[in-house]
Amino acid sequence: EEDDLDKEFVKVKYFDLALKKWVSRAIVTNQDGSQNIIETGHTGDEDPEPPAKVDLGRQDINKVTVKFEFQIKITNEGEIAGYAKEVSDYIPNGLKFVAEDNPDWTEKDGKIVTRALENTLLQPGESTTVSIILTWINGQDNMGLKTNIAEISQDDNDSDTPDIDSTPDNFTDGEDDIDDAPVMLTVKTGSQDLKYMLAILVVLTALVGSVSLLKKNLQKNKYN
Repeated sequence: EEDDLDKEFVKVKYFDLALKKWVSRAIVTNQDGSQNIIETGHTGDEDPEPPAKVDLGRQDINKVTVKFEFQIKITNEGEIAGYAKEVSDYIPNGLKFVAEDNPDWTEKDGKIVTRALENTLLQPGESTTVSIILTWINGQDNMGLKTNIAEISQDDNDSDTPDIDSTPDNFTDGEDDIDDAPVMLTVKTGSQDLKYMLAILVVLTALVGSVSLLKKNLQKNKYN
């Protein structure tokens, strides 16, 4: 080995912003103005995140307003300080965007975007959060699971270093700058439905009893 050969290793720092999304609460407003707030207790670390579930009475479907509040957390998991200049949200079928509920968001190119964090410099290890509220579109045919997706659609840093494992605004599952959060609406069995089911059960029981008695009488007559 030559002793006049100097070796110098330069460690290149990397840039990496990650996004997590979760449902923090559901807000059910009744016709009389009273509210039922359902806190999920989710943190975004659930894998997978269970759906935030709202059970509605059949008679309440067109009489309530259901809103879901989503939290979107951006974390700098890299070694270079940077910005999440724009965050996009893709609204699933069955939910709608109400501008009055979301002053920091606007509609753009078939999705909704926010630049509320564009001047928030995230140092390595730091996080910041923005929220969005989406409203359920009332309808008996609009029940079940609905998945809302958010993504970092524009980032930046002083060295113009690209994110090491994600490409902003490419809507690609598996990257860490995109995440989803599920909600679910169901129709619960009310007292009237229960009474109806009990009545059917009574009728079926009576029919079974009648058929059994008829069979016994037929067998009795056969051997007499």
